[in-house]
Amino acid sequence: MSQHIGETIIYIESTKSTNNYASEQVRENEVEGGTVFLTYNQTAGRGQLANTWESEPERNLTFSIFIRPDFLEIARQFMLSKVVCFGLQQFLSRYVDRVTIKWPNDIYVGDRKICGILIENAVMNGKITQSIIGVGLNVNQTEFLSNAPNPVSLKMLTGRKHDLKELISELLETVDHSYRKLANGQFKAIDKGFLNNLYHFQSWHSYKDKDHSYTGKIVGVNSIGQLRIQEKDGPVWEYHFKEVEYL
Repeated sequence: MSQHIGETIIYIESTKSTNNYASEQVRENEVEGGTVFLTYNQTAGRGQLANTWESEPERNLTFSIFIRPDFLEIARQFMLSKVVCFGLQQFLSRYVDRVTIKWPNDIYVGDRKICGILIENAVMNGKITQSIIGVGLNVNQTEFLSNAPNPVSLKMLTGRKHDLKELISELLETVDHSYRKLANGQFKAIDKGFLNNLYHFQSWHSYKDKDHSYTGKIVGVNSIGQLRIQEKDGPVWEYHFKEVEYL
């Protein structure tokens, strides 16, 4: 097992993307698993697919975690998303209420997005040899200029400014605790924690896919990370990312 997540933190004055920076460092140097690449000035953060991540300098937490989860079979790679999301959900729940995990890997407070996660894996011989986990957490920013539909920050929710250095230490400790469960094979406990805190889990809401709009409820996530939605008076549908919309 590698060192604890956050045992080594490499601070970057400014970078376009901490995931890109981490990837370059891993390619060129010997980087210990558990190392965190942190900046308070990320200028071109990346989200899922072609999405971007807006972050005002010195206001938020933007960082990437490098791990070597070679104990994890590729068929279980969505477990990485589960443990990171659950760790972040547990951390934020110490500060605000109604924190949930919006599939596949966003953190919401109520119906507003406070945190995004981008996980990039390298695979060899059916195992995940390394993973770079990018996290953007809105902390002290109060105005958002991008077209993101529903951003929110800790300061907007609590009415007070938060110390970024104190938060990152506590956050990484919480994520490390969650990751240790995965390393120890506690899959059932991870699944339970993830589902119990999943946005819209087991409640009826409106959804839309490429074929129709309908009322359904999220009943789970399958082993490869597809969202499972039970249509009212209909079948259970399974979706990859971007194949279904929450209405």
